[in-house]
Amino acid sequence: FFFVSSFSARSRRTMGERRMYSMVQRLNTLSTITISNLGFFTMILALSTFYFHSFVDMEPHVEVKLNAIRKFGRLGIQRYYGNEEAHVSLDLDADLRPLLHWNVKQLFVYVSASWHNKAHKLSEVMLWDFIIDSKEQAQFYFQGLNSKYPLVDKGKHLRDANVTLSFHWNTMPHSGMMFFSKKGSQSVTFPAKYIDGHTPKLY
Repeated sequence: FFFVSSFSARSRRTMGERRMYSMVQRLNTLSTITISNLGFFTMILALSTFYFHSFVDMEPHVEVKLNAIRKFGRLGIQRYYGNEEAHVSLDLDADLRPLLHWNVKQLFVYVSASWHNKAHKLSEVMLWDFIIDSKEQAQFYFQGLNSKYPLVDKGKHLRDANVTLSFHWNTMPHSGMMFFSKKGSQSVTFPAKYIDGHTPKLY
């Protein structure tokens, strides 16, 4: 009787151990460890971004200039009441390679034009944009680059307006916060008269 009882106890203990270390439980333990490690290294990756922005020289070279106003006039069928619109070309010289490190997935860069008017305290539009995902694309020079988007004013405030061009970039990391910066601003005065497409104003 003692032998049978001891054998039954050992059998129950062995079956319990088998249930404790089943394949499902081992997979669950392995997945938990894997996810925990991934979370830890993702946090380290995100913190490295603050290190680069705080202690590493990441200042890029950027120059943006207005090359010419190709066309400047009223927008819409009823041109007396329509908004003003300008088509411009740009000179861009940029070296953004210092901004790229192991936690940068891509850079979103764009050129904006901003000005003040009576109807709105500040108007700002995007003229050109580009996505950079490699160091080969991070260095470029364009002369006479036509803007992707027209410069449109909601009203009639562009003539004689002081327009500021700025180069912006958004740093999109694999993990962590996005950073927004701008550089290379230039201020120009728009002409007092409209310009047709045959006689552009060069700068």
